[in-house]
Order: sequence, then structure tokens, then C-alpha cells
Amino acid sequence: MTAWEGGVGQGLGYLLFLAVLCGWSWSLQRRVVHPALRSAMQGTALLLFFWIALRALQFLAAFNLPMARDRWQAYRLMQTAALRGMDVVSWLIFALLPWLDLLILRVSSQPLDAPPLDRTPTLHLAVSLVLWLAAVLPLAAGAKKILVGWIALSTLCFAAGLIKNAASPARARRAAAPIAILVAFALYVWLYFVKRPAWLPGSGFIFAAAAAVFIFWESCLRSGMLPCNSRYEELFALAPARMWIEDERGTTVYRARLAPPRPGADAPPGTQRRSWPLRGGSVLWEGDVSALLALQDELRELTRERGNRLLAQRNRIRCRLLELRWQNRLCAEVERRMQDKIEAARRLLAAVPERPAEAERETVRRALARLGVLICAVKRKSHLFLKSKQSNRLPLAEIMQAAMESARCAAQTGVECAPFCAESGSVPARTGMLVYDLFEEALESCLTAAPASLLMRLRRAGGELELRLVIESSQPPDEAALLPPPLRDTLRRLGGTYRLERDEESLYATCRLPDDGKEARP
Repeated sequence: MTAWEGGVGQGLGYLLFLAVLCGWSWSLQRRVVHPALRSAMQGTALLLFFWIALRALQFLAAFNLPMARDRWQAYRLMQTAALRGMDVVSWLIFALLPWLDLLILRVSSQPLDAPPLDRTPTLHLAVSLVLWLAAVLPLAAGAKKILVGWIALSTLCFAAGLIKNAASPARARRAAAPIAILVAFALYVWLYFVKRPAWLPGSGFIFAAAAAVFIFWESCLRSGMLPCNSRYEELFALAPARMWIEDERGTTVYRARLAPPRPGADAPPGTQRRSWPLRGGSVLWEGDVSALLALQDELRELTRERGNRLLAQRNRIRCRLLELRWQNRLCAEVERRMQDKIEAARRLLAAVPERPAEAERETVRRALARLGVLICAVKRKSHLFLKSKQSNRLPLAEIMQAAMESARCAAQTGVECAPFCAESGSVPARTGMLVYDLFEEALESCLTAAPASLLMRLRRAGGELELRLVIESSQPPDEAALLPPPLRDTLRRLGGTYRLERDEESLYATCRLPDDGKEARP
């Protein structure tokens, strides 16, 4: 036995057709503009979905082999009830489909703002339900034949109305496919119930009927027999303007790709929204007026400044002069702060002979290395000073970068230096400048006693910034070399403390500074 004969193929077919019906119902919401037509077609899709779903459940219940093997009587009663229920539901579907067909045909030819329908569709539905109820009752003999006749008469009326709507040659060519599908389905019904040939399967009528209804209405949409916006939605979406078309309830029917899904209450800045009423709705669009608004602002500005051009020019010259004065003051301040370093570098450079002897080359090399340390200090301190003028704060990363660059220059003179800081953030500008000055004084004092090593550690301790210096040298510097009077005065104004400790060959210097940036009053 193959998989199809065992029922797997038919089960997959039912599931696939249910998925197609779900997608088709969702597409009807987007494609069909007419509200009444959309509701009627979605009702048809829901009716087919319910029919196929019940058929699928009946089909799955028939393959309950454990129940058929263990409880045969219960399985037989269940199958009998399922067949009887499916027969009742199928006759109900047969009675409702012609009513839905006539309803769709009638509302498709009416405009969006047409008045409600009269009582004729309601009367047709009532007759169909009464005949169905009589046909499913076991006491009403011959009621099924009357119901079949009513269904056939309703189908003929629907076919006549469809042919009437396609009376013109242009529309007749479009209606050829739906009418051909309708004729083919009528031929299938006649063969299935009258002739019953051997090649025609006996278990697929429900699936074939539902598929025929689905294909018929989809062909009507594709051929243009029913009002549908499938052909115009993509074309409208390519419009270069931000446009919408709404129905009478305010629901967006068409939308350009540049437009948001729903028009908001207010237009975005630089745009102007307009609307125009249509029959059954309105069209809205937004125009870009940002260029006009910018031109209007420019004209207003030119009008206001027409009598003040000389004053504006004088203000620009004054701003430039103030900027130059500020830059000159900064340069003068940097030069004043670096004066001692520059003088020391000049003295070292003047002491270097132009053509040193062989025995003096090592001395000259050390002098040039010390000169490099001084020049590096001038450059790094100038950078930190200008950096502090921007926000009155110095990042700890900038201070450590300056210390590392000075340490690399000092390595050429035989001084091993290792700055370390695991903290992040920033400190007040004066505190950061003092920290770097203390480190630089300690580093320069080690140059005269090389070889030496200098360990620097910078960290936060509570609300204070702690600088720890460890110097190892055969001739450790004294406190006057590590903390000259200018630095001692600055340390006192900032409210900091400084402590020195010694052992055999090491010198420990600890400096603590407030981290809030407030200077202590003298």
C-alpha cells in the first residue's frame, strides 16, 4: 500500500488547502476595496475552511486503528455519527454557497456609497435554510430533491447574471475563464451523481467542490470581473509623493511606499498636508515645503540684517580679535609655566659639544637623553594644560599617557620607570597638573643618579587621589629635589599632604589630594 492510498497524501492535501484558504482570506482584506464584497468573499472563504476542516477531522478519525481494533462498536458508532454529521453539514454548505454567490454578484456592481440591500437576499437565505432543514429531517420525504432543484435554480440565476455582466466583447473575454470553470464544475457534478464512471474517484467530491469554488472566485478577481485593487496597489506604491487613499471609515486603502502606514495627526516638519474628497473616501498627500520655508527664513533674515551689515561685520572682527587675544594669553601662560624646563633644556643643549671626542660620547648621549626627557615634559605638560582649559577636568587616561611617554624617553638614560593606574574617569585640572608635575620632578631627579628605577601608582582612596612613588637608586634624591617650593605652595593651596619614607636603598613618597577640585583657603 502506498503512502497516498494509506491516507498520508490526502491528509497533507487537506492541510495544504486549509493553509491556502487562510492566505486567500488575508489577501482578500488587502485586495478587495468594496466593504460588502470583501465581507461576502471572506464569508465564502470561512465556509470553505469550516467544510474542509470538518472533512479533515472525519478523515483523521477514520484512521484511528487502535480504536477500531480494540473497541469496534464504539468505532462504528463514531463513524456513523461522523458520516451523518458530515452529510448534514455538506447539505448546509450546498444551500449557503448559491446564496453567497448571488450576494457577491449583486454587491460587486454597486458603488462604495450605495444604500443597503433590500430584503431579496434575506428572503433567499431564509428559503435556503428552510429547505435544508426539511432535507436533513428523516420524516420529510422528497425534500432533498426540492433542495437540489432550488440549488440548481439559484446557480442558473447566478450564471445568467454573470453572463449578463459580461455582455460587452471586452468583458466577455475576461469572463471566459470563470464561466469555463463554472461549466467544468457543473459537468463534474453531473458525472459524479448521475453517471459515476469508474475512473472518477468517489471520496474526493468535497475537496474538489471546495477547490472549484476557490479557483472560480480567484479567477473572477484575476480577470477583473470583481472590483479588485491588485493591479493598482503596486503602481500606487511607486508614487514619488507621500500619498494615501482612505475609505469612508478612515481606513487606508492605498499607500505610497514613501508614506508611513497611517497618516498622523500632524504633518512632519517641513511638509504640508492636503486632502481632497472622493466618492466613498478621500485622498491625502504631503508636499515637501522645506525649501520654501528655508527660503522664507533666509529672506526674513536678510530683511532684518539689511540695516545692520556694518554692525555685524564689526562684531565678527571683534570676535576674531578676542579669539586671537585668548590664544595669545594661552601661549603666554604655557610659556610661563614651561620657562624653567625650557631654560634647563637650553643649558643642556649649549653644553653639548659640536664634535665630541671618543671619550665624551657616552656623556653626550646621556645629555641628549636628558634633553629628550625635558622636551617630552614640555610637550606633554603643554598638552595637558590646553586640555584642561576645555572642561576644567583632566582624564586619568591622559595623565597616564603623558607619564608613559616620559618613561619611554627616560629609559634611554638608564632610568627604569613603570607608571600604573587601574582607575578611570577624570580629576580636577589643577590636581591632575600637580600629579604630573610631582611625577616629572621625581623622574628628573633620577636622571642625575642613573641607573635608577621609579615606580608610580595612581589610585583613588575614598574621596582623595593618592600618588605613590617608589625610587630605588644608589643616591636617592632629597625632599627639596622631589618637592620644590612652587610645588609645595600649590600642594598647600589644594589641601593635599605629602610624606617621605626611606630605607636602605629606596625612597617612598606618598601624596594625597582632594578629588573634589576645591582649593583650601590660605
